[in-house]
Amino acid sequence: MIDNIALDRIITTLLGRIEAQHQEIGRLLIHDEFQELESTVNLWAVREGVRDLKETRVTDLSESDEYEIKLTFAPPSFFTDVLEGRKSVPYWQIATVIRLLRNSDIIYDPRGRLKEWVQLAPQIKWQSEVIELKRQTTQVLLSRMNNRIQEDMLADAYIWLIKAAEEAICIPLMEKNDFDIGPASLLLDSLNQLDIKLFQFFANLIQIPSFNYEKLINARKELELLAEHLYRKNVKTEREMWILTAFVSINESEKRLNQYSKALKAQADDKIIKRLYQTAVGELWQAFFLVAQNPRLDVKLDPPVVGSFWKWFGSPNVDEKWIKEQEEKVKIIAGI
Repeated sequence: MIDNIALDRIITTLLGRIEAQHQEIGRLLIHDEFQELESTVNLWAVREGVRDLKETRVTDLSESDEYEIKLTFAPPSFFTDVLEGRKSVPYWQIATVIRLLRNSDIIYDPRGRLKEWVQLAPQIKWQSEVIELKRQTTQVLLSRMNNRIQEDMLADAYIWLIKAAEEAICIPLMEKNDFDIGPASLLLDSLNQLDIKLFQFFANLIQIPSFNYEKLINARKELELLAEHLYRKNVKTEREMWILTAFVSINESEKRLNQYSKALKAQADDKIIKRLYQTAVGELWQAFFLVAQNPRLDVKLDPPVVGSFWKWFGSPNVDEKWIKEQEEKVKIIAGI
């Protein structure tokens, strides 16, 4: 955990580096759900001259050896496109912007722009078109799942079932105007608070009850080795970015599992302990899905990765009948 004195010193030092040519509009200090268990400073800087999101690690501070300092640069349009209700904005961007504006402190805002954005955030609602796109995506993924069943590729079908469920579960949350949607780890947190029945359905779908500490460690290590091997073979190909993104989830799973271990030893609140463990499984699933993506294959999933996924996530109850039963539940959730 980072103390307030060190945090203020880091923020002051970084703000002192902002120069006129940076055209910086403002800066946000982001709150993490588990910030009391880690020593991470997460900042977003909004700059005129930035075209795309770019996350970097600050390593040239005297405190950087003790604390992890993450700084994400973003263009103003990343926020204003959402707040102005642009139709072409992807759902993940909408969800990210509203979460950032709701769960952060403004630490630099010379023209008051960020304050205006924070005040606008509660007025934002999910557009019906975005919700309908989620419903359509669910149908596409279920169709892909059924195609794999017909080809007797049960493990592939299981992966597409889980992904379809992720999309479907977002729909009732969006209808409640919840913005804590996205990867499995975030969904688990939202469902824990908003819909315990959906939480239990999704937790069972990604086999959270079947995992234990050692199994999680071994599964993550195996996937990491596999991802490193595949990355070396796919540098400068379409697949490279999928694998690089997967490493983020691999590292996040390891981080949450380490925090889980520390929380157990410290006899932390039972809810925190459970959430850390569930998040570690959710991130592991996300990593498997990302590493498995192979745009050069007709079936879209890499067989060795699917085999590893089945080794850790498969269970005797996952057969064709069970998958079809879950499909019906997913359809009900999505309103299909």
